[in-house]
Amino acid sequence: MVKITGFSGSPRKNGNTNFLVQTILKKAAEKGYETDFVSLNKADIGFCEACDACHKSGKGCVKKDGMQELGEKMKEADVWVLGTPVYWWGPTAQMKVFTDRWYGLPRETFQNKKVILVVPMEDTEEKTASHVIGMYQDSFDYIGVEIADIIVAKGVMEAGAVQSKPDIIQQAENAVDKI
Repeated sequence: MVKITGFSGSPRKNGNTNFLVQTILKKAAEKGYETDFVSLNKADIGFCEACDACHKSGKGCVKKDGMQELGEKMKEADVWVLGTPVYWWGPTAQMKVFTDRWYGLPRETFQNKKVILVVPMEDTEEKTASHVIGMYQDSFDYIGVEIADIIVAKGVMEAGAVQSKPDIIQQAENAVDKI
């Protein structure tokens, strides 16, 4: 059975990012896939200290926090849905610290994985999301993860605003067909 885990980097519990990630997971569940949702906002993840002990020892990160459990969730899933609103032309701090900690994960965590990237933002110009998208495209290329789809939701600042955009909701639902 295909397992899909959604990771949301939004600080808003009922925000647009969580809604879109959960929309994808709901559609996946309807197709019989196993799903899981993780809000990174309350996750106990410390910053990478750049000590490189994870690579020197071969035993992973020496920090013992919530990243061990999240790393296992990543490894167990076949597909990840990563959602982050655009904050100052980049991902949220919650998503960035999560991403930075991938450095200490075993390489098999990334083998044969696919990802759907979800990027809601207030701006209506798609170029505003280009740094977030570019960062993840380069990162996924480097670690060998295939991007199944990228969903950019423009003009959705207020919590719940994306719910009045049926075209974006449809794009999120259709993303499941690309995995």
